Amino acid sequence: MPSRGIRGVCYWLLIGLMTAGDATALEPEDLKKLNSVGHCVECDLTDANFSEADLKGVDLRGADLVRSDLRGSQLQEIDLRGAFLMNADLTGADLERADFFMANVSDAVFISTNLHDVDFSKAMMMKVDFTNAILTKAHFFAADLSHAKFDNANLEDAYFFQANLTDADLSSAVVANADFQGAIFCRTAMPWGQDNSGCE
Repeated sequence: MPSRGIRGVCYWLLIGLMTAGDATALEPEDLKKLNSVGHCVECDLTDANFSEADLKGVDLRGADLVRSDLRGSQLQEIDLRGAFLMNADLTGADLERADFFMANVSDAVFISTNLHDVDFSKAMMMKVDFTNAILTKAHFFAADLSHAKFDNANLEDAYFFQANLTDADLSSAVVANADFQGAIFCRTAMPWGQDNSGCE
């Protein structure tokens, strides 16, 4: 049964649909499905406003959440495997133990977001902004993090095996016990200086 938080946010999304007309690509049928069963695999939720929503544990595998507003939302253990979140705003959201396996979150904003123990394995993450984010024990196996920004982010115990860090900026990040074995470094700003060891 869907949570009260899901029902509440769906009400406001439906109001938005009635007033926005063709200005949004959000599909009413997909929203009804999310409201009814508490999950919506491969749904079109483009431009959706889920700000401050409670979507803990919701299954949104393969969903289209491009340009969605998820600021301050409760998204612990949400399943976003293969989802599309390009240009989404997740500022201040709680995504502890969320799953972004093979998702596309390029140009998304994760400022001051809790991403403890999140799985970003094989995700497309170009130009993502992780300023002040908590990324302790996050998994970035084979993720494309080129041009990503990690200003003052906490990356303690994070895992970057085979991750692409070309042009990424980790110069002010906390990287204690982070595992960078096999990561690609090229014009990568690290706390100890620029690393070009992986440039071809």
